[in-house]
Amino acid sequence: MTTQALGREGFNWFIGVVEDREDPLKLGRVRVRIYDIHNENKGIQPTDGLPWATIMVPPTSASHQRVGITPVGLLVGSTVVGFFMDGNDCNQPVIMGTIYGIPGNKEENHEVAKEAREINEVKKDYEYDEDEPESPYGTKYPYNKVFTTEGGHVVEFDDTPGNERIHIFHTSGTYSEVNNEGRRVDKTVGDHYEIVLKDQTIHILGNQAVHINGDVDILVDGNYTLNVVKDIVINGKTINMNYGTMGAARIGDTADTGDDGTGGHFDTNSPGTNIIETGSGTVFIGD
Repeated sequence: MTTQALGREGFNWFIGVVEDREDPLKLGRVRVRIYDIHNENKGIQPTDGLPWATIMVPPTSASHQRVGITPVGLLVGSTVVGFFMDGNDCNQPVIMGTIYGIPGNKEENHEVAKEAREINEVKKDYEYDEDEPESPYGTKYPYNKVFTTEGGHVVEFDDTPGNERIHIFHTSGTYSEVNNEGRRVDKTVGDHYEIVLKDQTIHILGNQAVHINGDVDILVDGNYTLNVVKDIVINGKTINMNYGTMGAARIGDTADTGDDGTGGHFDTNSPGTNIIETGSGTVFIGD
């Protein structure tokens, strides 16, 4: 340190480019090659010889209490601005933020961009379902606030007038999006699990349509009550109730009560038994 009164000898600030973020202490620190301080030739001053720079975070962040949780989104190549806690010794850098720049070009890195570029919605090559609506994306600068990771994950908060939108996108193609009318679209390209440890209530004021290409298996450990105010329509190739083997009789089915007891094709029962001998070949009721 060059002073015993920290912060009283002037504010020594810098601009540099991040070269390493593999902090062995997992505190989110990065190594920065600082202009006019460190040699641009990595052969003369290698990356592993640069000091670790501490990240300044907002007071709303609890990252300092969670070792191993990366508190910021800096990448190798990010252009940063900061200051030295040890003044002119320049060995204890603190990063205050990032600026747009082109790593390796000193002149352009020193010039802060007057206008931030618009970040377009991430486009992925994945199939659209026939029932999937088109994205309401229509952002205009400078209303869209975007957080993008190096892996391609995106979170957007779009305040474009008339096209307000929230969009959470996973690089696999799974996403959730809310448009300016409050319409929400959720798409999962892989398996989807929903687990509720207590009660769940679903109230739909309109209609519901469910299209399932595969099978449906519902297990109810308790009672199942179905109340329908209007009609119930069931169409199926085979309707099997309680693993039934007995064909249900329907209007128009050939039936013989066995009153004659002749032993013919439609009379195999004893006289007077009144047993229906034939029924539906598609509707089966348990014994």
